[in-house]
Amino acid sequence: TVPGAPDHWAAVEHTKRQVVIQDYSSQLTGDMFRKIDTPVKKVWDACAASGGKSILALDILGKVDLTVTDIRATMIHNLTKRFEEAGISNYTSAVYDLTSDAHLPVNEEQDLVIADLPCSGSGTWSRTPEQLQQTDLKAVEGYQNLQRRILTNLIPAIKPGGYLLLITCSVFRKENEENSEFVSSRLKLKKIAEQIIPGYDEAADTMFAALFQKPFNQ
Repeated sequence: TVPGAPDHWAAVEHTKRQVVIQDYSSQLTGDMFRKIDTPVKKVWDACAASGGKSILALDILGKVDLTVTDIRATMIHNLTKRFEEAGISNYTSAVYDLTSDAHLPVNEEQDLVIADLPCSGSGTWSRTPEQLQQTDLKAVEGYQNLQRRILTNLIPAIKPGGYLLLITCSVFRKENEENSEFVSSRLKLKKIAEQIIPGYDEAADTMFAALFQKPFNQ
């Protein structure tokens, strides 16, 4: 220890609360939050994984009533640790299967539902090229069916006038544009914005994001 130098561990803990490292393209999905033009008080991050999109939402939207869920208990455990490091304590978490017809884990309709959907992960293959050989491209159709079931089950949780943010780390139309059209034409939400976020020039993942608004009369 150098006399007069800051305490190392205190500095580390302070840094963790101030700085969160995320993939470049993941950060750019935050632009969709800025397109929401009504107050957001209740947010459900439905496929939260380790909580990166939730942290991004809190940073951009400010204080919200946050619910986070994932089908994997290990992910909720990792999220809890990550939130603790970031100084985030005001949230509700649950392990929940979004394909289930069970009662939704949120008690009130949400201003925003984030659906960072399970997908082929093809947008990450530039850093995990071995996955290209290990993935059956026919499985993409299976992912699309799974994604559409999840999206359909999420709609009742969105309040009239509320928003749905669809995100994938896929490059396939079936998981991106075709699902975006499904939300518009079949689920009857209004598309606000849609974006492919190419990551190859920045050594980042390639992602897709689309923001929808539920009609006030739905």
